[in-house]
Amino acid sequence: MASWGGRRLVGQARAAELRGELGEAAALFAQAGRLDEAARVMVLRGDGELEPAARLRHYVQAAATAPEGSAARDLARRKRAMLVLGMAAEQGMTPALRLDVLEAARELERVGDHGQAAEAYGRAGDTDGEARNLARAGDIEKLDSLLLAAQDRDRDVLARREAHQEVGSLAASGRRREAVALARTSADDAIRERGKGIESRRISGGVVPVVLRGQRMLLVLGHEVVVGRTATLSVASAAVSREHVVVARRGDDVVVRDLGSRNGTLLRGLAVAGEVSVGDGIELRLGKEVPLVVRPASELPGALSIELAGARYLAPLGPARLGIGAWRLERGSDGWVELLTDDAPPAFAGALQLAARVTLLAGDALASDRQAPPVLVVEG
Repeated sequence: MASWGGRRLVGQARAAELRGELGEAAALFAQAGRLDEAARVMVLRGDGELEPAARLRHYVQAAATAPEGSAARDLARRKRAMLVLGMAAEQGMTPALRLDVLEAARELERVGDHGQAAEAYGRAGDTDGEARNLARAGDIEKLDSLLLAAQDRDRDVLARREAHQEVGSLAASGRRREAVALARTSADDAIRERGKGIESRRISGGVVPVVLRGQRMLLVLGHEVVVGRTATLSVASAAVSREHVVVARRGDDVVVRDLGSRNGTLLRGLAVAGEVSVGDGIELRLGKEVPLVVRPASELPGALSIELAGARYLAPLGPARLGIGAWRLERGSDGWVELLTDDAPPAFAGALQLAARVTLLAGDALASDRQAPPVLVVEG
């Protein structure tokens, strides 16, 4: 009786399939215990759907319904995998989509479609899976091309790693100018960004704020110092010209020279014509309003103290000799501020000994002995 009932249900299922009533046919096949036929009809129903998402639901249902090891199960798996790959080709690869593509690749590999599995693994970026399936598919030409491409990528990765290490080594040893120059020539975006990060800490402007042996000071590097509204040392006053006066050396002397300012420079109430010697110190008025005091400084050998607009600057008018062995600060022709030590003594950043010429960055804290407290801090 049960056998006759099963045959009746199968007959009803086939009739429903012929009428195109695939949902009813799949249900009747399942009721009759013919899960392989039910899965086959589910696949047909999926093939007839226009929307990929609807098709995918039928394929997934078919794969779950078909008995393990049946042709219907393999067909449903393959259909599902190929649909996922087609959907992936129309979208950008995201982490979630990559997982779906990898699962599709594994499905294709399980059903023995190694050519399509290789393509899916390749799309997901799984070189090992791609190579394994190309070998099983006997596609030696594509396998050779894949392995050669992988070797090229490995060489590129190694080259990028070495470039990263070289940029990092140059920066850590104090050769930041060279690190930035190397990063600029790289084709690797990450290396170029690293170079930009180093350069963003470069000391800009004419004034370098430092802490030397615990004493904060504002250093003005260069062989002369121009004072004005838009000069090395700027003062916001309409009475002052854009470039009002310059402080410079004349042999063994230091002078202040008016640069043809509109409102002039006064010394003891008298207009300065040309230049005036600093000597032991002078007090000037720029534009008859702004006080400027220039005198020898005690903090650095040969440096001058310049007091302007409530701030005090130290101007060595040449290399800034720091009083730490041969250490001196200079601004290079390209604008980098450099510490020259001549290794007498060498400079250290923590336990790392730096180069004898250090291109400085904001935040540098340098010691004259390994692991000793810093004697020079660049505040930026």
